[in-house]
Amino acid sequence: MTQDWHQRTGCELGAAIGRGEIDPAALVDHFLARIESQDPGHEIYVRATPDRARVEAAAARDRAQAGARRSALDGVPISWKDLYDSAGVATEMGSPLLKGRVPDRDAEVLARATNAGLVCLGKTNTVQFALGGIGTNGYTGTPANGAARDVPRAPGGSSSGAAVSTAVGLAVAGIGSDTGGSVRIPAAWNGLVGLKTSFGALPTAGVLPLAPTLDTVGPLTRCVADAALLFAIMAACKPADLAGATLEGCVFLACETLVWDQGDDAVASAVRAAIDRISNAGARIDWAPVPEFAEIDAVLNSNGAGVVAEGYVTWKDLIDNHPDRIDTPVIDRFHQGRDMSASALETVNKAGRELSAALHGRMAPYTAILAPTVPIVPPPIAEVTASLEDYRAANGKALRNTRLGNVLPCCALTLPCPDGPMPAGLMMMALPGHDQALLRAGAAVEAALA
Repeated sequence: MTQDWHQRTGCELGAAIGRGEIDPAALVDHFLARIESQDPGHEIYVRATPDRARVEAAAARDRAQAGARRSALDGVPISWKDLYDSAGVATEMGSPLLKGRVPDRDAEVLARATNAGLVCLGKTNTVQFALGGIGTNGYTGTPANGAARDVPRAPGGSSSGAAVSTAVGLAVAGIGSDTGGSVRIPAAWNGLVGLKTSFGALPTAGVLPLAPTLDTVGPLTRCVADAALLFAIMAACKPADLAGATLEGCVFLACETLVWDQGDDAVASAVRAAIDRISNAGARIDWAPVPEFAEIDAVLNSNGAGVVAEGYVTWKDLIDNHPDRIDTPVIDRFHQGRDMSASALETVNKAGRELSAALHGRMAPYTAILAPTVPIVPPPIAEVTASLEDYRAANGKALRNTRLGNVLPCCALTLPCPDGPMPAGLMMMALPGHDQALLRAGAAVEAALA
């Protein structure tokens, strides 16, 4: 029955394609019809690519019939954030200042995915210049949260469309980017798995930059296994072995420092319940302070964030010449970067280097650090767009926990917590370069939370 295809994981659909039970061409038509009917305002997909999708799906069908599939996800349709170059299709980073920018080749990770047989459904919405954790965009519109449906709530940013497209069944998975939390925040707020990859683990060639020293590519998915396969395809490496993943022998550091502060009780309760489930499934949990988190947070709050300084330098000409065409919350943060002194920036960078070494030493005995991905529930869109001060307050809380793994380099995974009235994410942070080990541990945690 085709009506549940959009509720299945990529692994499930890929396996069904391999068994001849699903025609990739019919599968992509199913998703394109849903996009047309459920996203008439183009707030989730700023531009769908039906012609490309149908050509790629037809090729996947031919390969399946010939027994020549290129990967376990050959024929599976996914979405791409509007900062991944795609040949002949506008890539505008959610900004009117890049309107009409049409690249002549695919981003490297998109090319790798296409070579593995994945089908490109189109380009999804993002915060302008990918700078913001709430997910609003006054130019392209703001997609409503796909998991919390009581009132229109923030989708999380900046990979807002990537998350919502996956959460509401308009894609099997979405490819986003994470510079300060832009994969993990929308994943957590939409009840998804989100992988923040180690810096440099996936190529960023052909990906419009915000802060090149922090930008990372990452998938938003329905399950850890899909994230593992997408990571391997984009990294051009062998997938992590998730078979038999167990919590036996896993030791987690449950962070007591900073990450719970000024949060919502609903989130804290859901995350603590998730940690209890992990403990009951056989893992050892050590509750302990992580002073490096509080120290870097204080440095950032006192001096400013390097991401906005680097972002301002990256897009300086457009920012200075057309500030009136950039969303107020975005230009506000760019101007914070413009006004950051050289001494303040060096203070931040020096603290990052020193505290990273200390944090990595603290992490070494542990499978991962556990924390709430985002300490607050997704706020109503009307609240965060009411005033700049309201936006600043919510954005600061949304980014506070996730940015720790960017400034103090880590790989990280967010998993949906099953206990709670609102979507909440459990974040697992591991040493940089340990993405595959983190995914295996994440698969075991996912099973414990199921």
